[in-house]
Amino acid sequence: MALSDDQRFAMYTAEEIGNAIKKRRRQLKITQKEFAERLGKSERTIQKYESGEITMKIDFIKLVADELEIPWHELLEAKTDEIGIVSSENEFPSCRFHTLSDVINALFTITEIKDIAFQLTCAKPPESPDWTSALMVDGKGNGTYNADFCLFMENWMDKLAALQSGSINQEQFETWKRETLEYYSDSYFSDFISQRAKNRKAKGKQKKVDYSAIQIVSTREESNKNE
Repeated sequence: MALSDDQRFAMYTAEEIGNAIKKRRRQLKITQKEFAERLGKSERTIQKYESGEITMKIDFIKLVADELEIPWHELLEAKTDEIGIVSSENEFPSCRFHTLSDVINALFTITEIKDIAFQLTCAKPPESPDWTSALMVDGKGNGTYNADFCLFMENWMDKLAALQSGSINQEQFETWKRETLEYYSDSYFSDFISQRAKNRKAKGKQKKVDYSAIQIVSTREESNKNE
């Protein structure tokens, strides 16, 4: 027989609930001050919630879980020592690609990023001897992270060359990958916080993307049609 919401809620102490909330909040890199502002509470009150000093009602738990982007029962039923704490193997999980559509969708998504100015290039015969397509970033471009992206690419190519030459082994290469992902994990995009707030209010309303920010580089003059 399935448990009711009240029965599930009664299974956990205030301290366990607070600990689960704290770990999930940290996982999302939300400060106590920011979280307090979102919930309309004081920072001290959030501290008391997370320490278990205050017993929260189930309706408020559901509100908190919504802000933490997780179903309330999953927030509580997950092992609290695992919420927000991940191993080196799954801290930065790999993207899953099963079809070409997955790859194309990923390209659509990353070119919507405002802080990296991407350029799309395509060359094909007879104008070019080769048939190539590329997604480029100008290190001197206007994007906030253009230079960082190009520095990463330069470092990546150096590491790949070292791996292929035998200067480093696969384990060392994987270590470099993890360290690189960790290094850039705090490089938030400028609209990260504002977009999260808009998403919570819009509740599924699709954001209109400004594709005019993408520079189209062509080897021949062609008429562009916006669909």
